[in-house]
Amino acid sequence: MSFVVSARKYRPTNFDELIGQDHIATTLKNALRNGQLAHAFLFSGPRGVGKTTSARILAKVLNCENKVDQVHACGNCSACKAFSDNASFNIFELDAASNNSVEHIRALNDQVRFQPQQGSYKIYIIDEVHMLTQAAFNAFLKTLEEPPPYAKFILATTEKHKIIPTILSRCQIFDFRRIQVKDIVVQLQAIAKKENRQIDDEALHLVAQKADGAMRDALSIYDKVTSSTVGDIDYKSVAENLNVLDHDYYFQIVDAAIKEDLSSLMVTVDDIFKKGFEAEQFILGLMQHLRQLLFVKDVQTAALLEIGAALKKRFEDQAQLATSSFLMTSLVILERTDMDLIRSQNKRLSVEIALSKMAYMNRAVEKKKLSRSETSPIQPSSPQMKPTADSATTAKSTQPVKSDKPSVVSSGPETATATATSGSTAPEPQEQSDKSETAAASAVPPQKSPTLSPAKSKNSLRLTPKLNTNIEDIVAGIHKREAELEAVNIAFDVDTIRGVLNKWKEATTSPSFRSALDTCKIVLKDNKVQVLTPSDIYKDLIKQEMKMVEEIYAMYPKLDLVFEFKVDKSAFPDYEPPKKVRLFSTIEKYDKFKSQNPNFEKLVQEFKLKPLS
Repeated sequence: MSFVVSARKYRPTNFDELIGQDHIATTLKNALRNGQLAHAFLFSGPRGVGKTTSARILAKVLNCENKVDQVHACGNCSACKAFSDNASFNIFELDAASNNSVEHIRALNDQVRFQPQQGSYKIYIIDEVHMLTQAAFNAFLKTLEEPPPYAKFILATTEKHKIIPTILSRCQIFDFRRIQVKDIVVQLQAIAKKENRQIDDEALHLVAQKADGAMRDALSIYDKVTSSTVGDIDYKSVAENLNVLDHDYYFQIVDAAIKEDLSSLMVTVDDIFKKGFEAEQFILGLMQHLRQLLFVKDVQTAALLEIGAALKKRFEDQAQLATSSFLMTSLVILERTDMDLIRSQNKRLSVEIALSKMAYMNRAVEKKKLSRSETSPIQPSSPQMKPTADSATTAKSTQPVKSDKPSVVSSGPETATATATSGSTAPEPQEQSDKSETAAASAVPPQKSPTLSPAKSKNSLRLTPKLNTNIEDIVAGIHKREAELEAVNIAFDVDTIRGVLNKWKEATTSPSFRSALDTCKIVLKDNKVQVLTPSDIYKDLIKQEMKMVEEIYAMYPKLDLVFEFKVDKSAFPDYEPPKKVRLFSTIEKYDKFKSQNPNFEKLVQEFKLKPLS
């Protein structure tokens, strides 16, 4: 007996065997039971999801002489046997891709006029109906709208948007869905069991994912895999057969990146390229791997993963070693690399650079946190002022001071101000510019714990440990910093808050931001800090300066502060918004000059000048 592909051998024969299209099967069965079947149907959806199969099942049921429960064909009557043998005279299948002209549709219209020779209906199944020409569609309109009572039309297409609206309005439309991976896996397991083939769960999931929601594609891949492998089929044999990179490589890549093992990364990448995989294919696969690691961190998103139980356990184990920030930053790096590979002259080098960035990502983060925790440069105002013993200083007084304690800056003349807004470097103030700054400075002893620098926030207490870091040391350091912050006793009043704002005002180079700080008002209610401004522009300027807000948060670690930015014009009765400058046209300028100087017009006439409109 000749070989029959699985897509034909295991094609569903009734509505109950349809896979992943329960909404279609239920609707058609109810229509058959209630006798409310339309004269024209349009089945649309991706390839290989059961459109033509559903059309054949419906056609077989309609002409069956002994229906079971009104929705199933008996399979024994003459009409059913003729259909199974492809010898039915009442069911016609047309391919619109090759029969798309007006002449073919006219021949179909002529056939419709004759009643069926056997059975109750003449059924026309037209595949790829979107391939019909505009003239063929127009010739088909009248027959499709008012066919004889014994005629049924079932149109199938993968591109519904190409069908003209007049055809769509005459059909009952059914949208088929992509088949879920789990449904494909269940069907493949049933087929493998019938054929006495042993395939592990991971291999079936790989076949289902490669099929991209199409059952016919999944069965074609299944036939290819089973014919190329003798005995039991495992994941590695399927991956090699389908030219898919083994997920073990991705696990090795992520492990090496977390451990900052650059040499292992380069060796693994070399092995991948030696196996003939393209750079784009590897980057996309690694992005998918990182996405699954990110999803498996949460119970709700873990349910979205369409992988086997054993593989899911491996993802869960690796996800415990990788932080969410590492995964998200890695995805951003790889996404950028994927876009740049199109223009890259050396794709392998681009991939290696991206992996190097992933490997040393933690060092960049640690360096950034260290720079934020450093104090501002100190300029002694007198010979008696000297740096503390635990500070790491250099010969130049302009270099920052490093200390184990949280970095702080007072508003007095002894210290420099913090970084200015929008990332610009702030100038060092030489004297106090506001009495409120003096009040803020007096609330905190300058020798022990002055106010925190703008770059410091309470979130900086949270460190991302590496694999070779002692967790107990990190926890002890966090407790030490929290105790030092709690020891700072800063008065929670308007003058102290205003002192911080004045410090940022002196440090900034933006006139707009300085004007916003001068104009705003501070109102304290319990643990709420209200910042009142006369306009939305001022509110946005202050609100977007998060480092300033974080500094105020860090000043009061024991208080659960809530910031509220509000526009209140009633609190600023004397405020006048800036007037818009009116721009004059050339003609208006000409008239103005002429009115002010009578000789101006003579000048224009003498030199034969003409003002532009």
